[in-house]
Amino acid sequence: MKLTGYTDRLSVRPGEAVRFMVSSQPRTYHAEIVRVIHGDPNPKGPGLKVEKVRSSVSGDYKGRVQHIRGGSYVSVPDSSLLQLDSGFTIQAWVQPTAPDNGVQGLVARWAQPGGGYGLFVDEGGELALWLGDGKRVERVRSGVALMKGEWCFVAATWDRESGVARVYQHPLGWTRQNAGAAVERRTRAKPAHPQAVPLLIAAGWQAKEAGKTVVSAHYNGKLDSPRLFNRALESDEIAALRADAPPSAFAGAQVAVWDFSQEITSSRAVDASQNRLHGAVVNMPMRAVTGHNWTGKEHDFKRAPQQYGAIHFHDDDIDDARWDVDFEWKVPEKTRSGFYSAHITSGEHHDLIPFIVRPKIGKPTGRVGYLASTNTYLAYGNEHVEIVTPEWIPNAKMHLHQDERRYVIENGLNSMYDLHRDGSGVAYATRRVPILNIRPDYTQPVRGSPHALPADLYLTDWMEQKGFDYDVFTDEDLHFDGLALLSQYKVVVTGSHPEYWSGPMLDALEAYLVNGGRLMYLGGNGFYWVTSFDPERPWVIEIRRWGGTESWKAGPGEFHHSTTGEMGGLWRKQGRAPQKLAGVGFTAQGFDRNEAYKRKPGSFDPRAAFIFKGIGKDEIIGNFDSLLINWGAAGDEIDRYDLALGTPPHTLLLATSFGHSDAYLLVIEEVGITMPGLGGTTNPLVHSDLAYLETPKGGGVFSVGSISWMGSLSYNGYDNNVSRITENVMRRFISDEPLPDMPK
Repeated sequence: MKLTGYTDRLSVRPGEAVRFMVSSQPRTYHAEIVRVIHGDPNPKGPGLKVEKVRSSVSGDYKGRVQHIRGGSYVSVPDSSLLQLDSGFTIQAWVQPTAPDNGVQGLVARWAQPGGGYGLFVDEGGELALWLGDGKRVERVRSGVALMKGEWCFVAATWDRESGVARVYQHPLGWTRQNAGAAVERRTRAKPAHPQAVPLLIAAGWQAKEAGKTVVSAHYNGKLDSPRLFNRALESDEIAALRADAPPSAFAGAQVAVWDFSQEITSSRAVDASQNRLHGAVVNMPMRAVTGHNWTGKEHDFKRAPQQYGAIHFHDDDIDDARWDVDFEWKVPEKTRSGFYSAHITSGEHHDLIPFIVRPKIGKPTGRVGYLASTNTYLAYGNEHVEIVTPEWIPNAKMHLHQDERRYVIENGLNSMYDLHRDGSGVAYATRRVPILNIRPDYTQPVRGSPHALPADLYLTDWMEQKGFDYDVFTDEDLHFDGLALLSQYKVVVTGSHPEYWSGPMLDALEAYLVNGGRLMYLGGNGFYWVTSFDPERPWVIEIRRWGGTESWKAGPGEFHHSTTGEMGGLWRKQGRAPQKLAGVGFTAQGFDRNEAYKRKPGSFDPRAAFIFKGIGKDEIIGNFDSLLINWGAAGDEIDRYDLALGTPPHTLLLATSFGHSDAYLLVIEEVGITMPGLGGTTNPLVHSDLAYLETPKGGGVFSVGSISWMGSLSYNGYDNNVSRITENVMRRFISDEPLPDMPK
């Protein structure tokens, strides 16, 4: 990827500006704005459809390379209190997750090439005190490597008068005592005090490169209760700290007592001492994680914050690439709502940087509101984990988009399905980085077909062909604008995979339906994971995976979101199963091929007559080519009707898919005991259902329960039964005529 970029926002109203950050290895590139109608280049479909937009953006630009600087840490501004001439003590609890990953700073005020002081994990994974006077560097090492995943008390002291330095390394728990160390050595170096050098926690040092702050020697792991004292504490005092003596016992010696259990939902590291040397938490490390003193008796950090005094840092955390702006577009007032991109090109290199033009509140331009599943876009953004091996998936095309995948891996970018380099799960996602797999023309290698944004464009293209007037808005828009946004439309339509929902989003949609709104759920695995927006950094979303079908699992005691304090996991686990809202909910997934639907008795109910107008009594639905996994309308991730999980009892079961292979497996939350019979050929729960139900005041819900449904819309020039059913429902839903009342 020699040419790429991102926007400062995913949606923009007419009259507002959207800014573009670009990194270009070529010396120059050309940019223009395009409206994107269809993205998938598959020759079986309509192909890439874009319309150039006359704009102030069009033109040539000077290229420059912008770097991604990942890695989380705490930065404490320079202070004279940190210039510890007479001596000092540094103390913390650490649980390293990659101790053999090279030099890693724990608590350091260090300036390269060699001035200052700091406590580090050294190249060999052992604890080390660094002292540098600007001419030479002395390291006092523990001689014992820290153990991965084990809590350890660490401390170091230095006394100027005697020159004696001591390093203490004591694992937590009686079973690990033979891995401890206490080392004493006389040193010659006296720490220098370079000007304007911050103290860093979970990193080693920083420098300026091309005007940007570059931080190095990032720590991987949890770090709890870092403290700094202005003299070398005695061995009995160190023992008291190890026994969790309160810092007030050393009141005269305190320089800083950072307490990560305070203000957990913020980006601030609070210094609880009288000096108030508060730090800034940079690049979104995981907070609301258990500390060294967690007892296991309380699982909500808000109830026992003193047991959640740790932060889990990673060398590939990132919340914002912080690139400089290259150009911006002020959206003209009469700009049509829809999917757009900045198309940047230089020779053979190009990128389509996506964004959405949404309407202003109170000024809808169509009766259809299309909810773009941008939380799902972010959750899968830059995904490179291979959950299943390619040989299990006949359509996998692992050779696709290798430049994008290489860029993602080399720059430490992750989706919420990936693991950090230390093996822990990725709980946060940001839209302020290049997200290379939500480009309109991107094909996901594992599926061998588009997913998320490019798949959602199938519906945009279909609505254009059928003449429906529609507006597009995002999950983020719905979260913040709520019911006022939805109530402008006769019908709200979802994308193909609306998986990640916040509480305010669900509340708004439920209120919309209760008040006569109409929903077309045209995807699969919807309304699934509890998702929160960071109130302080709304461009960041958070999840905590547990209790569901997941690529990683939150640790014990770490199920609550750090940004909002709410319980994470599945909405189903909180009594809000998708069936209660849409009539169907996630039941299975598989990626070998899709299947088709057979009509059920509910489809012949007079209430459903408008849905099946023009459809034969015995007609199989969706048994033809698809742009998603090649064939069939029912597949990828699929949902089922289930009264026991909350499907409203008056819901009509319209059609059910059949013939799924054993590559389709029942979701984890349905499995009580592991045993054979979880695949599509034997398990009766492995199928997709079409469903319809009425809601109060003339509203209704139509659900397809399949990610692949939209991939069939354009088959045979848009003349097929999937297209016909979708059109029948949409035309009825946009009409002013109320739907029949809910049956009694």
